Amino acid sequence: MRSTSLSKPVLVAALGCLVLSGCGTQKTATDQTSAGSAISAATTHGTRHDDPQMRFLQLITRITLGCAPDRPNDKGDGAVPKPEDLPGAEEGPTQRYGPSETPPGDPNADGDIPVPLPSDAPRPPESTPSPAEPESLKEVPLTGIEKCSGREHAERIREAFRATRTTSYEAMRRRLMSLDYPASRIHRMPNHSGAPRARLDLRFMGGNLALEITGTSSGVIVEAFGAPETDDVKVVDVRRKPKPDAPTS
Repeated sequence: MRSTSLSKPVLVAALGCLVLSGCGTQKTATDQTSAGSAISAATTHGTRHDDPQMRFLQLITRITLGCAPDRPNDKGDGAVPKPEDLPGAEEGPTQRYGPSETPPGDPNADGDIPVPLPSDAPRPPESTPSPAEPESLKEVPLTGIEKCSGREHAERIREAFRATRTTSYEAMRRRLMSLDYPASRIHRMPNHSGAPRARLDLRFMGGNLALEITGTSSGVIVEAFGAPETDDVKVVDVRRKPKPDAPTS
């Protein structure tokens, strides 16, 4: 189980609000002042806590706040979202019937008229479902804030490993810990073509963000993905979706 026992309850609440709902979109001046004061108290540049958990909290708070939405959309241009970008747009319009093409039946509350199948219509053959992996181990989508945070974490990690040959998991782990990622959130994975590999668990307060880090001859490859936020799912067990365009070196 991931530890979330931290000594700044107000800061935890502010961060949780941002992760869960992107509460930067509609805040009063009073809310912004109180939350900002609590957060700035723990994220002042130049202040380094002895507690690794507090340093980690400072890090994810700073990155999450930088990604918090303060615009109608995530593109940063202040434009109103397009209809096709709204939730449910992919479902398509519900079919309706005009006066001259009304099928038999009574309209429901939405004005749609269901068409019953004939009682003697042949039923499709029942097929035996193929074994599938548990839903709890499948990769899950990331929110807009999580995608942005994943890019920020990935960039700072890539920069720290730049021009460095990463030959072992132990060396990778030490470098990640020096970047304020606690040892409890760094998990070893099987090597990839001889290269060390690790997963970094950044799930917090209902979030799903995790990173996969693979060593190369000149640095690391870092990929963000979504892991279910449940205590019984470990990031090492999450089955990632194949990405044909993923980098290979």
